[in-house]
Amino acid sequence: MVSRLIQDNVPIKGLAAAFLLILCLLWSYFVWDYSEGGLIFASPHDRHLPVLLVLFLGSGMAMLFIMAVVGAWFFIYHDAERRGMNQWLWTLLAIFIPNLLGIVIYLVLRKPLLTECPGCRARLEPHLLYCPHCGRPFKQKCPTCNAIVEHGYQFCAACGASLSANAQ
Repeated sequence: MVSRLIQDNVPIKGLAAAFLLILCLLWSYFVWDYSEGGLIFASPHDRHLPVLLVLFLGSGMAMLFIMAVVGAWFFIYHDAERRGMNQWLWTLLAIFIPNLLGIVIYLVLRKPLLTECPGCRARLEPHLLYCPHCGRPFKQKCPTCNAIVEHGYQFCAACGASLSANAQ
């Protein structure tokens, strides 16, 4: 899954690098503030090592959550393109619908993946029987039960009827 996302130009490495950079900057600020007695650790009563460790853990978890949400937005942007959907519309919906509900709505309502015509390499919706660009048969119907069957199958997956005698 991760290798496919990298091939589809989803910036996983960039997100990971941004996560580590921001986390290192945040943690270095916490260490500086702890040693210098700055804003967070202004009072000597606040300078306890467990407080610093809780800040490290909490900020790490918060940054991980933020990067996961941003990564989901990148995924929606690239996945919508592969499915023939408006990628900007769905990405903006995922960003601006609160409580991560936009991401859930996209995952529920997204179209199936587009397939490629073997003749002209056009991107087609999987329910089409013929390519609208070159007219090549993409799928066929079973003569017995009228189920849609992939082109080149020998038997119908729905009823088991032989398709080789009726093949074109």
